[in-house]
Amino acid sequence: MASVVRGTSLRAGGACVRCRKGKTKCVYENGRAPCRNCAKGMHECYLPSESMAHHHGQSPARPPRPRESLPGERSVSATSDRQPVASGTVLPRNMQTNSEKLNPELVTECERVISKTIPSCVAFHKPSFLQKLKNGTLEASIVNGLLTCAARSSPALIRRYGGQGGASAAAEHFAVKAINIIMQNLDNPSLADIQALCLLIIHEWGNRNAVRAYIYLGQASRMAQMYRIIAVHQNRGDPDQFIKDESFRRTLWLIYVLDCFLTSSPGRQPAVSHHDIKDVPLPCLDMSYNFGTPVYVRTLAGGPPPTLPDPSTPMSEVGEFGHIVMATQAWRNVIEMLTTVTSATFSEEECASLEAGIEAVRSSLPPHFMDKPGQINLHITMGSGFTYAMLHCLLHCATIMVNRRRLLHLVTTDGFNHETWRMVPHVHLQTVDRVFAAAHSVVSLLLALEANADKDAVLNFPLVMLFSCFTACSTVAWFSLKGLTPGDVNETAESIVRDGMRFLQDGANIWILAVPWYRHLSVMNKVLRNGDRTLQRAQPDATIPSIKEDTASQPDNPDSMDYERPQSANAQEQADGRGSEPPRKSGFTTINGGSAGASTPATASPPPGQTKADSPAPSSSGQPAESTPASGNDMTAAELCVAFERQLLELDDLAAFMGGGV
Repeated sequence: MASVVRGTSLRAGGACVRCRKGKTKCVYENGRAPCRNCAKGMHECYLPSESMAHHHGQSPARPPRPRESLPGERSVSATSDRQPVASGTVLPRNMQTNSEKLNPELVTECERVISKTIPSCVAFHKPSFLQKLKNGTLEASIVNGLLTCAARSSPALIRRYGGQGGASAAAEHFAVKAINIIMQNLDNPSLADIQALCLLIIHEWGNRNAVRAYIYLGQASRMAQMYRIIAVHQNRGDPDQFIKDESFRRTLWLIYVLDCFLTSSPGRQPAVSHHDIKDVPLPCLDMSYNFGTPVYVRTLAGGPPPTLPDPSTPMSEVGEFGHIVMATQAWRNVIEMLTTVTSATFSEEECASLEAGIEAVRSSLPPHFMDKPGQINLHITMGSGFTYAMLHCLLHCATIMVNRRRLLHLVTTDGFNHETWRMVPHVHLQTVDRVFAAAHSVVSLLLALEANADKDAVLNFPLVMLFSCFTACSTVAWFSLKGLTPGDVNETAESIVRDGMRFLQDGANIWILAVPWYRHLSVMNKVLRNGDRTLQRAQPDATIPSIKEDTASQPDNPDSMDYERPQSANAQEQADGRGSEPPRKSGFTTINGGSAGASTPATASPPPGQTKADSPAPSSSGQPAESTPASGNDMTAAELCVAFERQLLELDDLAAFMGGGV
């Protein structure tokens, strides 16, 4: 409920419904709802006179709105109707925040996000954030941004604000409040507003609102540019100036990282230019940042920062977040290759150069951040488990994608068959080994985080880590179904895919974006489990189309992925084969969930007499749908491989990563 001003708190007429039923004393803070009892239990607080309106979802004194108002909440309609403010009069931000205090439960949720959740735990200054939270002076925009993140992994917030929509709906409850405040402050953006907008970009991206996330990304970049211009002329000589400068730099690098992810397809122009970051030092060590110890760190290009007073001045090593930035750049370089290369322009030398870049990032890591057995457990103990896992998931994902493109070029070349595969140079077998090792490492990192997860919160992997898991598992499944792996590793492949299925299923309950990934992997897992790996030695004839445009390959449709296959002669047998799965739309559905409609090779109507196989949907019990034995309507391994290869060439995996879009 929104805050409602009430009379004397101890009068009988002023007691809320819950306190009346429990016959407990009803005491309001500052005469406003919620009362202490309702706030402690995170219940809705309303008077008997408001009961009818409450059951209809609104208060008699206001139009319908989300349940409980938080500090600084304003509606969008209110912003358009407000009276113009005199020039030069800006409402102090501390007045925007505290018309009502955060209850202890919400403060705890914010603290958890700042301390443990990517990207807040590496991009924001923990000591000052935690101190402001306790003092009630943290700006309303970032408070609601933090709660937007918290709502995806907090059972209490999901129960209270999610309803039938679950984690995504609970997060949306706070995201609406945050964006309202940010939009009101556009004339004078603060760093907290920019940081909150970065969190909203992740929220919208995870909800598959691809266009909105992309637009917010551009807005955050422009806000950062204006903030930098204003901040240059302010607060010089401040004893905390290093913390303020480093906070801005980390926010800018966070925008850069998001920019690398959300422009991973042709047609998406970057929001952060080379000029914006060329002279910006990489993030320093967290210890120096937290204690405000001024240090000098190199730029992303490897040069000294422009603020270095003297060439003889020693420079500090790159910090934890800085290594993530470097890994993101290596990952992005692989994406650039995937989105520009064709079968005619493919270059083995370019792949080797990209792999060398990935290895250069690995070799630059300090010893405690090296990828070694058991290292993740030490980082989990020290509280940096997700930072370590995020870094290595990016590097492993990049390794898998560049080596997968090598083998994709090989198997789509005219004349390839399994006889020629037996005679390929040993280097290709090493490529398979590298992919399997990277895939195993990705799944092992997630398993370690799962084993040490907080039992009081929902395990919430960042989107990039889930996509790395999807990339690893789908590639391993493709290798096994294609017959590119030795027979004795099939059991390992099934184990990797099985664990990945579980992670993606749980992720799909938190991030809408992960639903098509889970359904796509379900199709591959079904064929893998059905034992159809005798693998027809002759590959079926199939025309591999060229890379299609971003606009054609990325319809924003949450349907599952379906594959073409011959129609069963017995319609009743086909219906029985579907079991209890929900009906699907007709048309070829791509890896990113888009259905037929665009006149491209991947979305064109199939020849007469063909229909599509359905992908298993999550069951109502929350467990993956069980696969039935192979029937006349199930895909063969060869058919599945042809479809998967076509979609990789059309960049549908990257379209799925961004959630569809423009």
